[in-house]
Amino acid sequence: MSIRMNQEREDRLSRLQEATGEKTKAGAIDTAVKHYLSDLQMKRDVAPELEDDLAERLSTPWLPIDRRTTVGK
Repeated sequence: MSIRMNQEREDRLSRLQEATGEKTKAGAIDTAVKHYLSDLQMKRDVAPELEDDLAERLSTPWLPIDRRTTVGK
């Protein structure tokens, strides 16, 4: 796989490597993907229990919190 790089992506990857402690771009991306997927699942699991204000504060355009709840019969 090849990723087209520009200065913004290079900067983000550099910051990501520093934040994750990974020495390679691939390692940093892998760690970030694992974190994203885990965080998404955890947010989905607790979303119905969150107060509106907290849900809004934890929601981002990239990882939104959907607070839809289902009502049992």
